Amino acid sequence: MSIRERLYLKEEERPTLIRHCSEARYVWNLALEQRNLWVRYRTQKITYNSQAHELAELRRETWLREGSSVVQQQALRDLDRAFQNWWKRPDHFSRPTWRKAGIHEGFAIRDLSVRRLNRKWGQVFIPKCAWVKFRITRQCQDIAHASSARVTKDRSGRWFVSFTYPAPQMEREPTGEIIGLDMGVVHTATMSTGEFLDMPTLLSKGEQQCKRRLQRKLARQAKDSNRRKSTKLALAKESAKEKDRRNNWIEKTTTDLVRSYDLIALENLKIKNMTKSVKGTVENPGTNVAQKAGLNRVILERGWSLFKKRLTDKATNATTPVELIFINPAFTSMCCSKCGHTDKTNRESQAIFCCKACGYTNNADINAAKNIISTAVGHTVSGRGGTPHARSNKTQHSDPMKRQPAEVA
Repeated sequence: MSIRERLYLKEEERPTLIRHCSEARYVWNLALEQRNLWVRYRTQKITYNSQAHELAELRRETWLREGSSVVQQQALRDLDRAFQNWWKRPDHFSRPTWRKAGIHEGFAIRDLSVRRLNRKWGQVFIPKCAWVKFRITRQCQDIAHASSARVTKDRSGRWFVSFTYPAPQMEREPTGEIIGLDMGVVHTATMSTGEFLDMPTLLSKGEQQCKRRLQRKLARQAKDSNRRKSTKLALAKESAKEKDRRNNWIEKTTTDLVRSYDLIALENLKIKNMTKSVKGTVENPGTNVAQKAGLNRVILERGWSLFKKRLTDKATNATTPVELIFINPAFTSMCCSKCGHTDKTNRESQAIFCCKACGYTNNADINAAKNIISTAVGHTVSGRGGTPHARSNKTQHSDPMKRQPAEVA
């Protein structure tokens, strides 16, 4: 786990951090190219130690000697860890790829030194830049126990420092309550109790108009021009507001759910497949391409993947058991939660569900949420086995000191 704090730089400190980012990116890409060119018939393998030795020789002969050896060596460690993760779990981690300027702006710090100035401000030591001030928003003792840190710059120009420390357990008491969640577009999440969890409007009407105006302006400007860079930065600042507000709502909502319920069931949605384009090819063009693109955009704006990830993380770190059950989403919106009759004509519209067999009527999302929790309860009663419609992800408790995450690659 990491604690992310905002860095506030002086003008003379900014060039040094930008240089660290470019050097870390250069070393990463150079080492990645070397690993990509390796073939099996070569007797000498490429490891972190071999590349670190070559980096030391390269520093003696090139401009890299003017930079920080700590930052450059850590870039090699990050690449080696990325490959190790990919080899061990290729289903979860992807193959390491190139880092690009303007997108992958960051570097790691080892042998961390942090000091506190007052209740709201602290300083972190960055190689060749001395002490840099950051804003304290979390417990200072957690920051003091951090083993390493990573400095990053987002596309809106903001600098952050993330302190790595063991993941704490979320304090909660058993409630005996269960809930089913149906993720949607009109309502971000619908509960089986009939309540709706709606993400607030992320941008005001004026901010939305400003963002659209900047997007149209960006499309007309010449690439690599100074005016395009200025417009791109302004657009990134508007997008950063949207992202921060989305993350804030998801963090608060998932915390309330984990603390309130002992069992949470939701659909195991394949969001990557759901948001694929249908434009097709020249020979076989797709249909309703614009409508599908709009639906994809709304789904991604709702942050379903982040919602599921944060819910799983917090349930795993809860002090008392919280069980997550992921349900096969097939037919949950067509099946009647009262009699079990399944027919696509049961759903008369996006919001109205009316069973053709028993006449049961309800909101379509509430009906789907009830089907989800019914399947989850049946799966739990049957001993968590023998059904292909549910997958249990029960909390596995362990020593919190052993749950320290791997270094981000």
